[in-house]
Amino acid sequence: MKEEAEDFLRFLEAERNLSPETLRAYRGDLGLFLEFCLRAGAERPQAVDHRLLRRYLANLQSRGYARSTVARRAAAVKGFFRYLVRQGILDVDPTLSLSLPRRERRLPKLLSLRELEAAAESRSLHVYRTSLRDMALVELLYATGMRVGELAALDLGDVDLERGEVKVLGKGRKERVIPFHRVAGELIEAYLTKERHVLAANTGTGDGKADPLFLSVRGGRLSDRGVRRVVERFYRGLEGGKRVSPHTLRHTFATHLLQGGADLRSVQELLGHVDLSTTQIYTHLSKSRVKEAFFQAHPRA
Repeated sequence: MKEEAEDFLRFLEAERNLSPETLRAYRGDLGLFLEFCLRAGAERPQAVDHRLLRRYLANLQSRGYARSTVARRAAAVKGFFRYLVRQGILDVDPTLSLSLPRRERRLPKLLSLRELEAAAESRSLHVYRTSLRDMALVELLYATGMRVGELAALDLGDVDLERGEVKVLGKGRKERVIPFHRVAGELIEAYLTKERHVLAANTGTGDGKADPLFLSVRGGRLSDRGVRRVVERFYRGLEGGKRVSPHTLRHTFATHLLQGGADLRSVQELLGHVDLSTTQIYTHLSKSRVKEAFFQAHPRA
């Protein structure tokens, strides 16, 4: 099945335009399934039946994976077998009657405005070689709600400081333009003026339009992992030891917009969500905050 799996991944990349991160997840999920099938003696797609698929799901659950992880890995397998049927490799899809575990709908973590401001004030007191880069990076994440991969892929030509806009290439290679506020613009300008050329000098990176916006200390493009490290370090020290990721800032962006009166469709467009139901989780989050505020403030609560 290894060759068929590689064909499926090439199909996803060429026809579905999936992001590299999503393709890596598919590759890992299918690889785990193929290993299980090999141990079970099922080397060809025709040898996979409903009973083997149920055993695979039970194996994942017994290994302590979260329901969301099991559901994702099962969905990858279902997509793989649908592809095999469409290609004529199989006559019947063995996953048709396979029921997926329901995903847990956890409310995302977010930061309060007080926590955002406290971290910014704390970091502004530290002067090191990437201070301006880090402040611009985290503010742009909060200002736009973009994904970590979208931010890491930004080039200088994608940012228009005069118009206060950034051009983002999202999932499925779909392009969208997101506005950002004055504070983010000022921090980006300070980073470009005072710090970026110092980092760029480490590798002789020029200032053409194809150049990365955010550079590492070695002068190359800051990676997804590098962005995550910047965010984690920037918000280290929050009360309660709260850990912050770029996705935390994305959740915070969406929730603060809705709490401020933005409509759901606008937030969906800014986040780059294809399905409105994906954005609706933030309405549930806002309602939970309203309920929390009620019980804290009402004298009889």
